[in-house]
Amino acid sequence: MAISARYMPPPPIEIPPPTLWGDPTVVRQRLGNAVKDIVFDRAGMLVPALSLQHFRLTVESTAGPIVKLVTELSTTAPDRLREFRREFDGVVSHYFRDNVVRQEFLLTRATKL
Repeated sequence: MAISARYMPPPPIEIPPPTLWGDPTVVRQRLGNAVKDIVFDRAGMLVPALSLQHFRLTVESTAGPIVKLVTELSTTAPDRLREFRREFDGVVSHYFRDNVVRQEFLLTRATKL
């Protein structure tokens, strides 16, 4: 998401990046007094893919913000779309091995008050 934000026009209002949900301090702040017994775990997700490009095409057709980005750039700035795709593939290449993309995430569990 951080990569795609560089290729999209800025939102009409300041919106915190979704990647901040991976920071336990931010999650605690956002949930505030609405929960108790908050616990964090790190976990991983394995996404099968035939290639980096196959993974990117899947993301481009299923992840809402990326769908919008690709639609916009394909008609207005095809050179920027190529740059985005090159950068995306470069980042994902660090997590791609044996036809699997490994993605880590923060798992948050709490009891709602």
